[in-house]
Amino acid sequence: MKVDLVIRNAKLVSPRGIIEAGVAVKDGKVSAIARDIHLPDGDRVIDARGQYILPGFLDGHAHTFLPPESPATGMMAAAKGGITTMLEMPGTQFGCFNIDEYKLKRETMEDAAYVDFCIHAGCASGYPGELTNMWDAGATGSKFFISSAGPKWPQTFDGEVIERFKEIASFGGLALIHAENDSIIRDNGKRLRAEGRKDFAAHVEWRPKISEVEAGKRMIDYLESTGCRGMIVHTGAPETVWYAAEARIRGVEAYIETCTQYLYLTEDDVKRNGPWNKFAPPPRGKSDLAEIRRMLQDGRIQTVATDHAPYGIDRKEAGLEDIFEAPNGMPGLETFLPLLLNGVNEGWLSLPRLAAIAAETPARLYGILPRKGILQPGADADMVFVDMDREVRITNDDQITACGWTPYDGLKVKGWMTRSIIRGEVVMEDDQVLSMEGSGQFVSRLDA
Repeated sequence: MKVDLVIRNAKLVSPRGIIEAGVAVKDGKVSAIARDIHLPDGDRVIDARGQYILPGFLDGHAHTFLPPESPATGMMAAAKGGITTMLEMPGTQFGCFNIDEYKLKRETMEDAAYVDFCIHAGCASGYPGELTNMWDAGATGSKFFISSAGPKWPQTFDGEVIERFKEIASFGGLALIHAENDSIIRDNGKRLRAEGRKDFAAHVEWRPKISEVEAGKRMIDYLESTGCRGMIVHTGAPETVWYAAEARIRGVEAYIETCTQYLYLTEDDVKRNGPWNKFAPPPRGKSDLAEIRRMLQDGRIQTVATDHAPYGIDRKEAGLEDIFEAPNGMPGLETFLPLLLNGVNEGWLSLPRLAAIAAETPARLYGILPRKGILQPGADADMVFVDMDREVRITNDDQITACGWTPYDGLKVKGWMTRSIIRGEVVMEDDQVLSMEGSGQFVSRLDA
């Protein structure tokens, strides 16, 4: 049998280890994984030259409807960064609170897609039953804000949160929870403003660790009481991770997502760089960062994402004089994989664990495994080639995201993606995006 594509001379990485083998691809699917000598002939052949190949990477937490970013520029940046499936989060620019908004979002992203994508629903007050409708249409999760997201996102308070958790539990869905204590944040904000605080450190004082830890524990308790599956997203507080781990021992399906910023930045960076390192929840101390790294490697944290929120330079510069005037968020799609590969070279992460936290585990939690997140016969032929010896200095000038900057400008990393493939087609090679706008496909749980 002749296939469409054969990849030889590779080291295939999975959560279970690394093997020397190749991949055969037919009709966009993996048709075989075998030693090179046992692979069929292919219309195209790629010699991996001994490079590592990992399953296609997922980013479970991206915001690309955030000017100056658009789905097209955001997914092009994802393609350049080695991400093969991007999961779009709701935001205040496009809430996705009902089935009509969900369908419109899908149509908009299909026209713009450079990579494959999924869509998370948004939970806002006043939309009963809509989470069920969007789940039935293929949504991969339902995003909750426990603190206020602003006037464009009607806030859900605890009673309504519990009711929506019950709704999600009824259909086996997944709650995605931004957990910060709203009262603590509001009161701190009033106090700091009254004191005339505008300095960079005020951001950390505004949203202290206790606001994150308290809300995380409370939400995990609500998950337990309702039988709902849930994930505390963008977590940088080890205490929240411990509480979720304890809850899982009791049978609670409580999971944790961290982000690359919590693996590289601390509150000292916020105090030094201000708006360029302003995001929420903020990063914590050096000991917290070290503990989050350990928890990511040892399995207590299930997945890692970007929380890509690419505000433009002009919006961020507003915080140079008054930190409260800068929005929360930073770009992260292009630097996601390099930062994680650098972690492997630094020794606090392994390649098999990377395959778990950025591919297989999120695909399983979001309900798109085995179509995505794994290299095995029948799965989509999504994969990323990496050169673990290549050293690159990340710069603003190299970013193609529309915001035009990165918080890691000047950082030298070791380990780089050289090629990525989606459904058997090369979409990125040597930092050049080869896929076309609209070539990416919507991925539904219903098709997995």
